[in-house]
This record gives sequence, C-alpha cells and structure tokens, in this order.
Amino acid sequence: MAEEKVENKVEKVEEKTDDNILRISRQHNVPFYVRAGTNFLQGVTGKDGVEKKIFDTIVVSALGAAIPTAATVTGLLEKNKVGTIEKIQTGYTDLDYGKRPHIMVTVRRDPNYVAPVRKSQGKEPETPESLKTEKMEKKMKKVLKEGGKRGVEIEGAADMGGLKYFCTKVDEPKGDLDMLVESVKAMNAKSDPSDEERKGGSGRIGKTVFSMADDNDLAIVCYVPKEEQKSLTATEWLDDIKLKLSINAVETREDSNSMYAMIKIVNDSEKNIFCLKIRDYVIQHANAYLRGKGLVPEVDDDDEDEMVFGDDDFDLA
Repeated sequence: MAEEKVENKVEKVEEKTDDNILRISRQHNVPFYVRAGTNFLQGVTGKDGVEKKIFDTIVVSALGAAIPTAATVTGLLEKNKVGTIEKIQTGYTDLDYGKRPHIMVTVRRDPNYVAPVRKSQGKEPETPESLKTEKMEKKMKKVLKEGGKRGVEIEGAADMGGLKYFCTKVDEPKGDLDMLVESVKAMNAKSDPSDEERKGGSGRIGKTVFSMADDNDLAIVCYVPKEEQKSLTATEWLDDIKLKLSINAVETREDSNSMYAMIKIVNDSEKNIFCLKIRDYVIQHANAYLRGKGLVPEVDDDDEDEMVFGDDDFDLA
C-alpha cells in the first residue's frame, strides 16, 4: 500500500473513471457506503434484473469532515475481504470557498470474496421462568399492558402514515432486558377483536424499543418482521446503533437473531459508557440507519435532531 501527499491538489488516480468513484459525504452512514463499495467491487443485480458492472478497483473519495467516514468505510471493505487498500492520496482541493483537505483511497477487488449468508426470519425469544413466578405477576401485568397499548398506538400511526418502522421507549421494564422483550412481544401480539380493550397488533412493523432505569441499566430491543428481512435484519440494525453509540464493547445477547436483537447496557466509566448520555441518541441513531438504507425519507440536516420516525413527544429529561 502506497501513500502519497500532494501539497496543493489531489492528482488523478490511476485507473480512475467517473463510474468507479465512491464519493463519501455526511449524507449517508457507514453501512450505506460499505454496501455501495461492495456492490461496485463484487457486483449487484439492479431492480431491473440487470447485473451492474463490476470494477477491478474503486476510488473512495472524501473531503473535509467526511474523511473519517471514508477511513472507516475502506477499513471495513478490507476487513470484510471485499477488497484490498492499494493506494492512498492526501492533499487539498481548491473549491469556490477555499481549500479543503481531500483523501482518495484506491481499493482493489478481492476475487476470492464470498458474500456472507444472511439468516432469515429468526424466532421470538422464550419467556424466562423468572418472569412467570407469582411474585412477578403484578409487575408483568403492567409491562404487558403498556406494551399492548403501545402496539395499538404504533399500528394506528403506521396505518395513517404508511410507516413500516417505528422507534419508541417504554417505562415499565425499567431497564430490565427480559421485561423489555416481553413488552415488545406484547406490541406484536395479534389483536383479539373480542377483547374489551384492543392491544398489540403491530407485528408487521419493525421496531427499536428501549427502556431505562433512572440513570443506569439501559435495555434496547430491535425487532424486524420476516417480511422486511430482505431489507435489514434486527442484528444488523442493532449493530449499527451500537457503532454509532460507541458501545461495540458491549455484547449483544447471544440468542439474538434476524427477528429479535437485544442488548443490556450498564454504566462503565472505564469504557466511557454512561447510560444517561446514551439514551438520548438511541432513537436518533436507529432512524439514521433506516434513512441510510432508504427505508424512511431523508431529512434536512437542520431538522435531523428533531425529526424521528417514532415517539418524539415524550420527555427524556
């Protein structure tokens, strides 16, 4: 791998064409660009059924604040054995409003790449025996009632807005991951028309749901119905949220799958993990992943912190 520094302007890269340049900006997230780079180097079939051109090399190009994203993207392309970093050029590019730092990384296709096999559907986690005891009966009634009611609300919002995904929080589990899973299952339960009060009914809607106990013990559950798993899986969604929250060191629960993915986070000052700080960004990052995959509309940067596809009317203070 060769690195070149160009004082004034990044020169043309060998083998570069207008078609094989992956231009990085802050408009999309890292997984979006990793997928794009993988498609460039290893091929993809378009919606029209036509296979897109495969390039022997691509040039990952980024200016200014997008440079860290480009570094992460190229690192993941190499880590995933999609391609090998062959050349790096750094310098400055003259723009109308002045010079901007510029990086161009040439990545060569790995002909031995094997696409990972995506597990489909997954299954609903079993209810632990600890929640079935007489002692927990009163508490679980509250958890399931809240979850069922939230499910009806989500179903109604989806019907009105045509939503396929929703991000929200619940209070009753208070950061207990097992209880939060049961709450999400209550949201997804089929509605019984004979019930006096409707509950559940939102099983067709993908969800990220979190719950927290005071200033610690934060639990997150991602749910993706099998009908949507061609677009994303619960584990992929949760992995991206973890990446953005800088909590990759926290292990996803081992029984997570493509339908349900779960994580429990506790305060850890040595790893700079503080639940009170993290919780305010769970919904924001969950929606950023959906936007990056084109599953929800893009929003203007000025509105990004305010617009969420889920609960935006509850008090997080």
